[in-house]
Amino acid sequence: MIRIVVLLVIAFASFGGLRAAEIVDVGTRKQLFVDDYVVAKQSGLTRVVQQPTRVADKPILTADQPWEGNILQMPCVLWDPGPRIYHMYYWAVAGDSIYTCYAHSKDGEQWDKPKLNLHAGPDGSKENNIVLRGEGKVARTRYVVLNPHTDDPQRRFLALYIDNVPNLTEFAASSPDGLHWTTEKKIGDLRHVSGGNATPNPPFFLIEQQWGKDPKDGHRYRAIWRTESQDMKDWSGGQLVIERLPDDNPDLEFYHACSHFLGSQRYHGVHFGYLYLFHTDRKRGVRNDGVRLAGTVDTALMVSRDTIRWTRVDRGRRFFPLGPEGSWESQMNYVSPEVVVGDKMMFYYSGWRKEHGASDNEAAIGLATLPLDRFVCMEPRKDSGSLTTKPFKLEGDQLLVNVEARGGELRIEILNDDGETITGYEAAMCVPITTDALRAGVQWRGESLKELSGKRVRLRFHLTRAKLFSFQVN
Repeated sequence: MIRIVVLLVIAFASFGGLRAAEIVDVGTRKQLFVDDYVVAKQSGLTRVVQQPTRVADKPILTADQPWEGNILQMPCVLWDPGPRIYHMYYWAVAGDSIYTCYAHSKDGEQWDKPKLNLHAGPDGSKENNIVLRGEGKVARTRYVVLNPHTDDPQRRFLALYIDNVPNLTEFAASSPDGLHWTTEKKIGDLRHVSGGNATPNPPFFLIEQQWGKDPKDGHRYRAIWRTESQDMKDWSGGQLVIERLPDDNPDLEFYHACSHFLGSQRYHGVHFGYLYLFHTDRKRGVRNDGVRLAGTVDTALMVSRDTIRWTRVDRGRRFFPLGPEGSWESQMNYVSPEVVVGDKMMFYYSGWRKEHGASDNEAAIGLATLPLDRFVCMEPRKDSGSLTTKPFKLEGDQLLVNVEARGGELRIEILNDDGETITGYEAAMCVPITTDALRAGVQWRGESLKELSGKRVRLRFHLTRAKLFSFQVN
């Protein structure tokens, strides 16, 4: 009798814990399939990173001014909805100096470099588009963002930038117009920050390169470090967040990474990070201390929901592969965070003609795009498969899916909290979706989603030769 009671208690506790643990907050927010946040189980499907399409076979911005040298890199682009303009901040390498320069655009593709008359270039003239200078010769913007707090017009734009005075010294700056900058604090090298708790989605966070130790032989390799700040001036919580996994290639290093600077700037609940994979050559270009300098760099995708725990998505596939052999972007690329305007996602990047460590290199800035929300899809490994969500409270009367199903189909059935199909909402009663659409409406013959509003449900997606990117209830 005691044994039966104990088993019943364990079973009840397990069932209750399972149900409590599986409930997710969906609301009316789009649910992207970049991780398993909303996924309870799937069968026959695989998660595939999508690759942006280059807008042209040539760069959109090149080094065509005397103060720009041969290298333009690390574009930081933001869309300013008030004046409806794109701002770009980029690095130009001229001799032993690096200048942060500015360009603007109305459409994100055609860019103007205004003569700002703010800072002297290598020839001593201010007839240039140099927008930010530090204490030394290599002022480089990490991030430029619109201040989420709009109560101070003199700090409408915020920036974190680096100046080698010496090493990687960080500076915090602000500006009323994105052109005239005031340095607010000389912070120091954030790779040396230690102590303090890591808090989910803090006001500001930075991910950057830091040294890790190989678990097998202890040699130094490049990994990814995270720090955070409440005010952009004082930083804490330093820790490694991306390191080698046991099945990684031993020649792989993580050269750097970037994401949006603001903890509040999640995209449908997700922070997207762009991870630069350094494919090193251990046989050449190695310093006396073992640091590797030779190799190619391309960009992978990683995600986080709290800025602390990061996951590399679809590790066997690049988010942005290198350009064709011999092209202006054939040996390295560094993709900047997404810029979303309308139904298009824009990815600005620096492309390099030669590999890391090469002399007389050249770099320019390119643009690639993806349709809205199509970072990652779930698709069948062979012909068909299914995915079941965790239970959630249905808030709304319309279900929309982002799907590519030409030549195939997508059907959805609705289950109750216990996983039983609700009568009238079977997959057979769902009008099949056979189109390529960002917002395809889902219908069931004779039934309305409004009848289930407020109830806890699960969705089961049935895919046949189709790709599913997201769903939304509204």
